[in-house]
Amino acid sequence: MKLNSRTRLVPGATINYYFVGETNLDPNTLYMFYKREFCPLMFAWIYLKDDRWVIGTGANENPLEYADKFFNYVKEKYGLHGEVVKKEGFSSTLKSTIFPGEGRILLIGDAASLVDLYRGVGMDNAALSGRLAVKAITKAEEEGLEAAKVYEKLLKKVVKKIEVNTKKQMKRFSSDNKLQKSLSPLNMLKGGLLMLIANQINKILPPEKLIFLPP
Repeated sequence: MKLNSRTRLVPGATINYYFVGETNLDPNTLYMFYKREFCPLMFAWIYLKDDRWVIGTGANENPLEYADKFFNYVKEKYGLHGEVVKKEGFSSTLKSTIFPGEGRILLIGDAASLVDLYRGVGMDNAALSGRLAVKAITKAEEEGLEAAKVYEKLLKKVVKKIEVNTKKQMKRFSSDNKLQKSLSPLNMLKGGLLMLIANQINKILPPEKLIFLPP
């Protein structure tokens, strides 16, 4: 959705600034900034896409203010010399609840609100939900069941994990001290070790039972 007055009708949005020019940023690096002053929900980001730097963030209130603050920080820290060629945002009037579909209509990935803010990813949930949707449709046709109900049952584990992580995310971003503590070297080390272990376990697990990373 292009930025316009309609953005004010929804509680929040994600904003991307597309920058073209010279900078000290590494084109092979995805930058993630866990700072409440830049993003009170998850993290602000920078990455190179084609010939444009994507500099973005999101917030549940006043997203444009956070986007401007973050862009100005990046401009000063990484020596941006050029111009912003495009500003783009996305917002939704939907409530932040998971909705897998109804009847013969099944939703997957972002459409079903399967983004996990705590882990900062949604692609794995999107891929798994697509696989489960196919299984639900197949079973529904074979047994004469309603596809959405079968799909909802198959998604229970994914939904439960997201709900648990949502509570963790709210606690993590409740204050600067709690955010810093969650990102302490010790916690990062623990997280890294868990990822190594989970990665090895995933080699022998079927797709539906994979441990999503970071755990």
